[in-house]
Amino acid sequence: MKKFLLLALVILAVVLGYSLAKSTEQDKTSPKVSEKVKLPILRVGLVADSEDEDDLLTKALNQMKGTGVNFVIGLGDWTSVGTVDQLEAAKRAFDKSSLVYYLTPGDHDLWDSRNRGEEALTNYRQVFGDPSQSFTKNGVQFVILDNSDIYSGISEQGWRLLDSLGVTKVTKESKEPKEPNLSKTFGSFGFSVASDSSKLTFVFAHKTPFHPQSAHVMGENNAEVSRQARKLVDLLEEKKVDVFFSGDLHFFARFNSPANVVKMTTIGAVGSERNFQGPRFAILTVFSDYSWEVDDVEIQ
Repeated sequence: MKKFLLLALVILAVVLGYSLAKSTEQDKTSPKVSEKVKLPILRVGLVADSEDEDDLLTKALNQMKGTGVNFVIGLGDWTSVGTVDQLEAAKRAFDKSSLVYYLTPGDHDLWDSRNRGEEALTNYRQVFGDPSQSFTKNGVQFVILDNSDIYSGISEQGWRLLDSLGVTKVTKESKEPKEPNLSKTFGSFGFSVASDSSKLTFVFAHKTPFHPQSAHVMGENNAEVSRQARKLVDLLEEKKVDVFFSGDLHFFARFNSPANVVKMTTIGAVGSERNFQGPRFAILTVFSDYSWEVDDVEIQ
């Protein structure tokens, strides 16, 4: 009887040991229920350089709608020479898309006003309003900077806007930020500064102040604007901006700032002229863990 009980205990111990080992093995391979799922919290369409090819701009915007973008940010050169008629035609394309959009001009969009002896942004402001602005959405600070003027560079109000970079930035471990409110407006300058906490900061402009291979950058033909470009790079790195986006180069590319602090992305052109990659746009996606990715998309 004792031998039978002893044998039974040994068998029970073996069975329990095997079950425990199997359970531990499954725990290692199975996903934990408590792990957070990485989901998109923002999807932003990025367009640039349509230069009067409004049919392609319309195609790009309609294609974006199918991806579920929350809004669009445009990086300039909507026209060939910036007449009011050309700017209004581009605006119709944006308006017909029914997408929320935020735009900055390109250097082409200033030509007609300047050639008539007026302030360079006259036509652009008449059609689209003031270009520079800042807002926070879902914990991400979006700063849209106008650096389109190849002769004067960034305006005083633009530099003030850049001073707001990262002021409210919090770490990923910090408390989830509240839904944003657009707050302060600097007098008649026409731009606002985000007041809510942000975990990421993205800056958008027409011209890149730096490129590791191309000389076609902000200030390429103007010593004062070139000095501003160096100052802009220093400020982006000092504020630890997450990504700087620009258009103008008609080529989608990703690279780092000189000190490898800021990731920089140039968006390919919507237009077909001088475009070795073909008409395209980009989609910026921010995820729930505040990681992000940029996809280069061909216009179909």
